[in-house]
Amino acid sequence: MNLFQPTASSRTLDDNQWLDWNRAVFKLFRQLWLITLGVELLLFLTFDPSESLLSSSAYFLHFILLPSGLEGLVLLVVQLLFTKLIPSHNRRVVSLYTIILTSSFAGITVCVHTSVSMLPAMLLLPMILTPLYKDRAMTLLQAVLVVLLYIANRFYFTPNSPYILPSTPFSPVTDTLVFIGGTGAAYILLARVNESLLLNEERSRRDSLTHLFNHENFYEELNCYIRDHRQKGSAFSIIIADIDNFKKVNDTYGHAFGDEVIKQVSKLFLLHEKKGGFSARYGGEEFAMIIPDADPVMTAEKIRSDFEAYDFQTSEGVKHFTLSIGAAVYDEGYANASVFFEKADAALYQAKKNGKNQVVV
Repeated sequence: MNLFQPTASSRTLDDNQWLDWNRAVFKLFRQLWLITLGVELLLFLTFDPSESLLSSSAYFLHFILLPSGLEGLVLLVVQLLFTKLIPSHNRRVVSLYTIILTSSFAGITVCVHTSVSMLPAMLLLPMILTPLYKDRAMTLLQAVLVVLLYIANRFYFTPNSPYILPSTPFSPVTDTLVFIGGTGAAYILLARVNESLLLNEERSRRDSLTHLFNHENFYEELNCYIRDHRQKGSAFSIIIADIDNFKKVNDTYGHAFGDEVIKQVSKLFLLHEKKGGFSARYGGEEFAMIIPDADPVMTAEKIRSDFEAYDFQTSEGVKHFTLSIGAAVYDEGYANASVFFEKADAALYQAKKNGKNQVVV
């Protein structure tokens, strides 16, 4: 089983997460913009035209209005795109907006202030944020942008700088190779951090015995499916399965054997999970699956019949156990995920009441 298999909830942010990101990121970049502007104004106060080829007005235009104006424009455009024109709950789009902002702020500062020899190191700062994206592709994209910005600074902005640059014992080629090597090392290290964060987060989302998703993540995913249905009309359904007489199984054969029975149900859920589906251990001996179409019966019957036919080896010989399954198809009549789940749960109760080992929709 691939622990990095994306799910709808891992690809998207819910409304609260989206609003939190919006507030936090744009507040951060507004503060960065104000700090940068403040530093530039302080530097202007110490500027001595007699030591430069620039007049005071040319310095103000090139090193205050140009960088702060460009950074402010980028921030305004990205915020407009994010909040007004293209509001998106997709994690990659959100990560891309952040990459654009961080790269723009670092790149504008470095490419304008070419006289500060150590300033290109600032281009590495956007790499520090990449573990937050939890996405290898976003980390690679940020690394490529950092290298491109450095090359642009070294071979275009620095030669065309209005400053007279001090001589340096290092050639531009050597500086470039050292910088690219450092970026590559940073990328490798941060990619490992990303992988570790992803793995730990994924493990926390799954049941330790069956490796199916847990109760909390089932509801997250269910809410994503409901949102997709309301936006796109995407059909889906859910099934809830419960092992019949499971307490008797534990009492008769022991809890270790009961764990094996639970594992077998989880294997069948994964085996019959349709592409785009989602399986979870809802709790105890109860399992749930989201099916990306409006026909849950075939999947439910396959799971039920396969489980009934499975040979469990016990001290008393081969034994067979059964599942009761309730199912519900989503439509606009359900107020929320809890109400929808209760309908499937009621169908499960009816299956138990009717004699168990059956599917009720």
